[in-house]
Amino acid sequence: MTLILFAGMMYMTHEEEVHSVDGLSLTIDKPTLFTLSDPEVSEEGSDIRHERAIKLLGLQLGTYTIVERTLDNDVKLLFEEVDNTGWMPYALSLNMSGLEGGELTSWNPEPVDPSEDPVYGQDPTSNPFGAIEWNGNELLQGQIYVSREITLGDGTEVMELRHENPNLEFEEGTVLKSFWLPPKHISQTWTMLAPAPLFASEEAEQQWIDFSLNNRQEQLNWLTPEGPLVKLPLTDDPRTQMAYGFIAERTQDPTSAEWNETSPSLFFESMILNAEVNQDN
Repeated sequence: MTLILFAGMMYMTHEEEVHSVDGLSLTIDKPTLFTLSDPEVSEEGSDIRHERAIKLLGLQLGTYTIVERTLDNDVKLLFEEVDNTGWMPYALSLNMSGLEGGELTSWNPEPVDPSEDPVYGQDPTSNPFGAIEWNGNELLQGQIYVSREITLGDGTEVMELRHENPNLEFEEGTVLKSFWLPPKHISQTWTMLAPAPLFASEEAEQQWIDFSLNNRQEQLNWLTPEGPLVKLPLTDDPRTQMAYGFIAERTQDPTSAEWNETSPSLFFESMILNAEVNQDN
């Protein structure tokens, strides 16, 4: 009977605010029995890091971390990470509200080409979820990536992508990012917040969306505070099938630099500035 009650309470949820920025509220919808500690706050350069422990009846099950990065052009990047260090899986939803009246532009109007690249193999990551424009501001919401750290045969530590979570929604002024996180796995997502439209026109934005969908090694989808995680080349080690890591040239983001010369935009400028921060870290 006790186990039945416990299982039932795990499906009861409670939403708790964890951060606010530029009039937006970030919350976690979590099992009612889960508690969040007060944040440990640290600052390094342009990054402010807030880390909270996730606990169940006093036992730590993991951490929730948000890094707020302010670029030199006043655009902000929010990096959210949940690290399940415990022994049980759990479901969470990371939500962002305050976007009433916003209009969503999908960055995935068509499915990603599933064909394999001869060098990198299959990369199932898709474009960011989409851009939301509201009150003269705009945000770009990345996908949710669930992964675990593994070690390749040569000793290299990489992230093995388990799946890109498709359960993102935008309704009634709120972005809902729900996912299921197995033990010893990490979920990561990101948001770009801009005080002005990211592109000069809808046509310019659509040109980039079309290009990025058809040039999988050009778009940086999986952004983290340490830099973009990208598909690593295949080797004889079968663990490279879904291995992602840092490649210096991709971290520099030459594609954004090239596009910004011919089609200047706040998006490309922000990606360039973010690349500079990553290289300085």
